[in-house]
Amino acid sequence: MLGVIRNSLFGNVETWPWQVLSKGGKEEVNYEERTCEGGKFATVEVTDKPVDEALREAMPKVVKYVGGTNDKGIGMGMTVPISFAVFPEEDGALQKKLKVWFRIPNQFQSNPPVPSDDSVKIEERESITVYSM
Repeated sequence: MLGVIRNSLFGNVETWPWQVLSKGGKEEVNYEERTCEGGKFATVEVTDKPVDEALREAMPKVVKYVGGTNDKGIGMGMTVPISFAVFPEEDGALQKKLKVWFRIPNQFQSNPPVPSDDSVKIEERESITVYSM
């Protein structure tokens, strides 16, 4: 377990590739509009739990995967930021469904290790636009 933590937290840290589309601000808040590159992502989805509890369940699974709990036993290092989403119901209320996405480092994009934990899935995602402060 210590090796997993060391590999995931103290290994290489790669920034999720992005390009700044525009910069803006209002009053004392400045932001950037960015397009973030797509690719393969390790994902964990948790349902029927409050957001904070779901994050506490999902994040260690992603950290273990990138730290070496995979079919190759390879610690891949981290990419930042890690993204997550909570999904709305039709009435606008938040449903108890959270999904965490971790972009697999460039070195492993073409052939990512297979997760040892069945709850960790590999997904292909398109590029996304985000606003960052």
